[in-house]
This record gives sequence, structure tokens and C-alpha cells, in this order.
Amino acid sequence: MLIHETIIDSIPVIALEGEVDLYNAKELKDILDSKIKTQQYEIVVNLAKVPFMDSSGIGTLVTAMYKLKKYHGNLKVCHVHGSVAKVFKLTGMESHLEVYADEAAAIQAIIAERDEIN
Repeated sequence: MLIHETIIDSIPVIALEGEVDLYNAKELKDILDSKIKTQQYEIVVNLAKVPFMDSSGIGTLVTAMYKLKKYHGNLKVCHVHGSVAKVFKLTGMESHLEVYADEAAAIQAIIAERDEIN
């Protein structure tokens, strides 16, 4: 799995490439934890190039989401497709994680939530 990081409108976007499974979910956890430690509480995770994700990958995303909520932050996921979308649906995670069609929609949702707060 490769991890690509960008910042769009001051929001960290983490784009994953390759399978996310038990063997590499810790890498994803570490990058999400590092964002939280540096007080980056609004994060977008792009799964456009992820053909497969097992329950450990989904668990990592859900855990990060709950950690971020402690700081009134949020985790948005985008480009969920194929077998990853099936796993989200089968596990019921689509009702817990906020899933968007693309990065722009996820970023706009974060910005809209910021505007509601202020």
C-alpha cells in the first residue's frame, strides 16, 4: 500500500493506493494518529485506488473517526467503489463513516460544517 498526502483548503487528504489489510493497516493508523497529534482534526481519506480493504482497514478508519470526534473533528471517506463498497455495506460501516463521491464533495462537507459552527 502506498500513502499519498496532500493539503487542500487546509484539510489533509490521504490517498491510499493498493490493498488495505491486516498486514498494512498499521501504516494507515500511524498516519491518521500523526494527524491527530498535530491537531489536524478534519481529514479526508481517498480510496479511489484501493481495490480491496478488509475489516482491519475499516476498523482503522472507524477508530480514527471516533478519535477525531473527541476533538470535534471529522473523517470523511471518498471514492468508495467495488469490493470496498461491498465490505462497507456488509459491515454496516456506510452508516458510521461519512462517504462521499469524490474529494471535492468531502472537502465541501468539512467546509460547510466549519461554517455551521462559526
